[in-house]
Amino acid sequence: MAHPALWRGKTFFYPIGNTSAVCLTQDLCPSEKADVLLLGCGDPRHILYTVYTNSTSGSQGTKSTFLRHENWISPAAILRVQSLASPDLTLDASFKLIYQTARNVILFTLLADEGAVQKVPQIWNIFFHFYLDKASHDLLISQCRKLVELSSDLDSWNNGPYGHFLRMCTRDTLAELRRLWQLYVKTTTFSPGEAKAFESAYAADVKASKAKFESVCTSSRAAGPLSMYAFEMAGDHYNIYWETGLCSAVPKRPSEVSYPNSTLAYSMVGDKFGVHYGTDPLSCFHLAEALAPAVGSARHPEQVTLKDIVNVCKTQFSRWCTSVSMVLGSQGPSSPSPLIIRYFVGDALSFCQALGYFRTTKSTSTPFLVAPWKSACIAFDPEAYGTDTQSLAPTTFNIIDTSNLLDHVGVLNILVVISPILQRTPSATLYTEGLAGSSLEETLPQQLCGDIATIGLLLGLIPVCFVSHPTQNHERLAWKLIGGAEKLLTDLDCPINIAAEQLAGIFFNIYLNMFSHENMARKLAMVQQSPESNMLSGIIHYHRRSFVEVLGVVKRRVITDWDSTMNMLHGKIQKDRTLITGMNFYQDLCCQLHLLGVFDVDWLSLQKVREVHRVERPFVFRDWKTLPQIVCVVLVIPRARLQPLLPTLDEAGTPVLQCDVRGVTTSNAFSCINTVFGTVKISGKGDGKTATIEEDATRRYGTSPLVVWFWVPYMVLLDDHRLSVVLSVLTTPATCMLAMKLGLDLSLFRADIGDEKLVHILRQRPNAVPESPEDKSMQISDRPMKAPGATFVTLDKECKKPLSFTTRVDIVEPKMKASLTSGATPTVNQVSMHSIAIVLGDQSLQFPFPLPIDAKKAKLRIARKSLYIEVRFLCRSASLQILGSNSAQVTLPPKLALGETDTDMFPIIPQGGDLTLWNMHRVNLDQCVPFSITNKKALGWINPHLSFMFSERERRIPQGLITGSTLLDVKHTLNFMFGLASGTADGKPPLCYALQEEHAIFVMIYITDLRLDLGSHTMVADAWVMPSSPEPAKIKAFGKVSKHLMAGTDMKQTGIAAEERKAWMHLLVAATERCRTWEHKTNCEYRAKGAIPLTLEPDRSPICSCGAGVGAEAFVKKYPMLRPLAPYVTRAVISPLFALSYMERVSAPEDAVATKTPVTPASAAAVRHVCAACGKEGGAPGSLLICSRCKIVRYCSADCQREDWKGHKKRCIVPSS
Repeated sequence: MAHPALWRGKTFFYPIGNTSAVCLTQDLCPSEKADVLLLGCGDPRHILYTVYTNSTSGSQGTKSTFLRHENWISPAAILRVQSLASPDLTLDASFKLIYQTARNVILFTLLADEGAVQKVPQIWNIFFHFYLDKASHDLLISQCRKLVELSSDLDSWNNGPYGHFLRMCTRDTLAELRRLWQLYVKTTTFSPGEAKAFESAYAADVKASKAKFESVCTSSRAAGPLSMYAFEMAGDHYNIYWETGLCSAVPKRPSEVSYPNSTLAYSMVGDKFGVHYGTDPLSCFHLAEALAPAVGSARHPEQVTLKDIVNVCKTQFSRWCTSVSMVLGSQGPSSPSPLIIRYFVGDALSFCQALGYFRTTKSTSTPFLVAPWKSACIAFDPEAYGTDTQSLAPTTFNIIDTSNLLDHVGVLNILVVISPILQRTPSATLYTEGLAGSSLEETLPQQLCGDIATIGLLLGLIPVCFVSHPTQNHERLAWKLIGGAEKLLTDLDCPINIAAEQLAGIFFNIYLNMFSHENMARKLAMVQQSPESNMLSGIIHYHRRSFVEVLGVVKRRVITDWDSTMNMLHGKIQKDRTLITGMNFYQDLCCQLHLLGVFDVDWLSLQKVREVHRVERPFVFRDWKTLPQIVCVVLVIPRARLQPLLPTLDEAGTPVLQCDVRGVTTSNAFSCINTVFGTVKISGKGDGKTATIEEDATRRYGTSPLVVWFWVPYMVLLDDHRLSVVLSVLTTPATCMLAMKLGLDLSLFRADIGDEKLVHILRQRPNAVPESPEDKSMQISDRPMKAPGATFVTLDKECKKPLSFTTRVDIVEPKMKASLTSGATPTVNQVSMHSIAIVLGDQSLQFPFPLPIDAKKAKLRIARKSLYIEVRFLCRSASLQILGSNSAQVTLPPKLALGETDTDMFPIIPQGGDLTLWNMHRVNLDQCVPFSITNKKALGWINPHLSFMFSERERRIPQGLITGSTLLDVKHTLNFMFGLASGTADGKPPLCYALQEEHAIFVMIYITDLRLDLGSHTMVADAWVMPSSPEPAKIKAFGKVSKHLMAGTDMKQTGIAAEERKAWMHLLVAATERCRTWEHKTNCEYRAKGAIPLTLEPDRSPICSCGAGVGAEAFVKKYPMLRPLAPYVTRAVISPLFALSYMERVSAPEDAVATKTPVTPASAAAVRHVCAACGKEGGAPGSLLICSRCKIVRYCSADCQREDWKGHKKRCIVPSS
């Protein structure tokens, strides 16, 4: 497994999501087929919302057209959504989310049935309520009976009424779903006594599961920029929900709602209700729609009631379900479905690896385990993935959403397994999101175990906003292929060359960071920190295999002398004394290097093994004919020995398990282990010995022993005749308390290696067939040492950050050769933020680079005889001390470090006849909710929201016409426009915003509405733009309306400098492209001129004319006096550009508090151990209660919290990161 083995202590059932729904296809071209992979997304809210967002609906939601059919490249675009259940912090992915999947299939099949729209209220009840009325209960049971009948096998399912749009990736997935549907039906066959016991136990479990806190308000974050108004209502709803079992504003459950929801009665906890105590249906929706003043209303957000909130959530759910129902109903079983959903239940990381394995081998049987605590391997359905299949299931994806998996499995593990299955297109996007309470100290570089740019170069993925500009939303982080913003790039794998010595240095730094928990000095320091920090230090995401997986990706991607690199890395690790326990895992590391085909250390070579076998034959190998390089050790722990330890392990949460092979003088630890409850059957002897594991379906609740197996190098078993195999707990500050019960070595069980009942040495892993693929190390080929267009990367002395990029340009064109040999001096011009053009005479060559470069800083080395030019650039990065004199250095993205003087901050990339937005998501403006600005008191949230555009560093830069940062200049102008448009800055909004350089206006912007981009938790301007151009008809039309614009304050003129004006011309193209509902014409100016934008000249339009006048009825309706301009305006969406909260400190300024702006306190440390109300200091861990919203302020009691709320609510805000 790619993740360490964790003990499953306390487990929870997460039946519904804990974040608001997002549009999964927002970064794709309108004509692009969507192949979407969802990892860790337990419920289907994102799918529902995506289908809704990609459809246009009438006012009553009665007309729906799936927009992705309307493409101008291929006759039909099929949205294939691959939904995957995956693990969370408490593990056992294979069954943990099977319960969510069973519920999700019920929902989708109900929506596919006739009359689904009329049944949406019952579907809502089934999906969200703990208790059901008779109608909802009968619908649920009837559907389950139907599903049981259809799911006897995959053939039956695929040929049934739902098989054309809902598929299973494996037979085991369908079998497990069927088992659960049968359990749900079984609840109706209980005897009266059994039914009463079931209902009593269910009610008791619901009551026991409710959080012990007085109020849980986490669902308030679903209100986005208006979350401060949702705080109290979120707490009230949580209490009502858990007291009544209903999503309601009424604190009493109707007597007729009495049926336990059987879909919540079974979980990993057992045959009982085990829903997580933080569950709240409001978290799935967009509460801002209820809180923002509706058009035509002047209601203040504080006047919104909980009933209003609940009703809006139900309305949103109804809209989404109606859209899905209409899409599913538009096609029958005999024709292709516009929506195909494939389910797999298992471990997210294993699934991605299995897909990569299938792509390489074309074998549907893979060596990757279904999930931790399982012994079966993933075997795909041959009908969907077989070589004879006409329509293969997707194995690469252009959208991969990982929910908040990074909190549970580590971001490096995610990047490593996803990189091979992310499609090589500019639009392909990976999303990550962290929900675990992070602080400024927990920066992205620390999560990545290295510098962002360096890791991006190695793995080929980079955060979009790191190389371009801040994001349009607060929550998720979008990753794309490095260099994907370059319009000239054809090889999106961006070949790079790194010297072996420096690459070894990078690897060693990553190694130290990945296993920093083995740094004893660091661990001792963490023990002295707060209890919370102490607990967090026990969360381990990586073991030696994880590190080797990183090396494997780099080996395929980077050009270098691989053997020299690995030999130097091997030497560094052997000499290291920073990780005091690091060498305990040395044998484990060497074993994994061999298994994954990355590198063989000298003593593990096949020749060395044969030499050893000729000289000596240890007793464990006495019957072996040949000695392999590695062997599989199987350890059986009897249930009687394990059972007494279960309470101790459960109390420790999720400790990491490992195995040790110990001798009198030796001890080698192995962290990459596999575990399962079951019985072992042994066949054969010597090197023909095999093991078969029969899993115990009751798992930890049964009576079978625990079976553990892991790989070890042969050398480990040669050192000592008195070896023992030990199952133990990895030592961390969080597991130190176990030493009192388990001993200092935290051993759980020990067996002598000669005990043939408890220890088995095998050539193959258990359940492996002969010639199992895992038994063959899959050799990873080096990248060829010479690759055209490769960029040589030089790092700093510490081998942490890229220092320079160098490329060699061979001059082969005759005219350029002649110019070079005649002594002509080449010039370097900037083509885009990623590329340059080398000009000789009237000829030029263009070359891309993986990260932004500055042509003005190019250094040339000219070889006139050898006919080549070497171009070198310093990497655009810098470290700034931005948080005060005692703060750590913060590395800024390339653009931020240089001052963001580039104008091409919003790249538009041609892709397959369409256009891709690199760093701006697409928006369906008609489905963004407009809000009223008539009541200024109801808009107190706008200034705080806009304040997050600026980091503290940016706020300290003096404002003026030019700040020295083009991006900051653009943000100031946007802030100015939004302030005027909302009326919060200066009374009545103007009709028009005229941006001008010196005295020449280059664009006029008309804002018809301010709207909420609900999925991104931000506001946007629904705007119409009219760039300047010398068209007589446009000039004449403007003359007709000039009297309306020139009078009073109806036109607001804003002066900007030349660089900002160029940036705005790029922004205008992106702003019109991101909301377009029209198609680019065959004679589109972008195509004709081969340029985007068309020009940077101030008196010419940078945008094409394809969208001019399209949909301008809304413009005329808002501004009838401007009707003559309608043919010349193009609709655009303009949004704030937020600062990078994962790179710089971002908080609302003090002046925002006066406008009712909640601000996160600047120093968490200052309030960490003190009650904010009475000043009482905290004592033992957990003695202070933490504010569930801002996660910073603490109280000694609920009374103190209530007393302080009046003041604290003005400063309390959900952390934006």
